[in-house]
Amino acid sequence: MSKINPLFFALGIPVVVIVILVAIVAPRMGGGGKFADLTPFSVEKYRSDWSSLQGNSYRLDCQVVQQLSFVEGRGRVLAVKPIEKDSTRPTSRIPVFVPAGSADSFEVDQRYKCKLRVTRDLLVVEALERF
Repeated sequence: MSKINPLFFALGIPVVVIVILVAIVAPRMGGGGKFADLTPFSVEKYRSDWSSLQGNSYRLDCQVVQQLSFVEGRGRVLAVKPIEKDSTRPTSRIPVFVPAGSADSFEVDQRYKCKLRVTRDLLVVEALERF
């Protein structure tokens, strides 16, 4: 019987751990963050027929332009500008509702990746992360 060299274990285990970590972390670094599996939100489709988007969740990469309203215990309405991959296309502001459960503070020009749910004619932020 031949013995397996302990050097294979000493080098093999860290390599396997690194490969597993890269497999877990790499998709999150690829642009969508923890919302990478969601469909990107289309402002054009929302403006043309918002009712077809009702009940669905989307990913929105955006930049805060202005806080429009704040009600203690209810939440806030923010005007955000979607960040487009194609910089030649003009982007306009859209309002989103952030429920009071969010502990984030929002300042002008901060950038967020949001999980956005369309309910009736309201865009509700279910989760977000700053980038």
